[in-house]
Amino acid sequence: MKLLLHIAPLVFAAVLARADLVIEQKMESAAMNGNVTMKVKGDQARMDMPNPVGGNVTMLINFKSGDMVTLMHQQKMAMKLNLADVKKQQDAGQKALGVDLAKIEKPKATGQKEKVGEYNTEIYEMNQGPIQAKMWVAKDFPNAQAIKDQMLKFSNSMGSAGFDPSKLDVPGMVVKSEMGTAAGKMTVTLVKAKEEPVDEKEFVKPEGYQELEMPKLPGADASK
Repeated sequence: MKLLLHIAPLVFAAVLARADLVIEQKMESAAMNGNVTMKVKGDQARMDMPNPVGGNVTMLINFKSGDMVTLMHQQKMAMKLNLADVKKQQDAGQKALGVDLAKIEKPKATGQKEKVGEYNTEIYEMNQGPIQAKMWVAKDFPNAQAIKDQMLKFSNSMGSAGFDPSKLDVPGMVVKSEMGTAAGKMTVTLVKAKEEPVDEKEFVKPEGYQELEMPKLPGADASK
């Protein structure tokens, strides 16, 4: 569960825009491999992704109510969390790593160029403390700034420990990123991004799932 919460801001970082969106990204790491599909409609978001312990998992998020429900399909379980608690836990993790995103230096252009899918990109790098990352930035990505502005709504509501492309000052959209983690390298690549209507039913918890109230996450108690 903790791994999923750390990954969520990374894969959602190319999602939140004004129109309904469906986005697919490919994730490659020692802990998780597979495609992640995200759907966004207004204040609601859905993310379907591989579960590191087997099967698939879905996250249903309502930014207006502050609720997040994680559906473990193999076990037919629904675990509810509050986004405020998630943010506190993520911020605590970030602090433990000694990372202050407000003081992160601007990523540096390497001068290298490479095509990622249909996008012509320039490669940027960051090497600062625990953050070692490489980004492929598409300067001509359609509506890049508008999408990035919306990304921050997710990032700021959920928090993020460590590297988060949505907070970086780069001239365009990060369509591919590589970052070092405790489990090794993680690569996230944009496969497709398409504006299309998303049915409200996509954000409804299916029947027959056992509801569990998750215990408080470590670091969620702001009084400590």
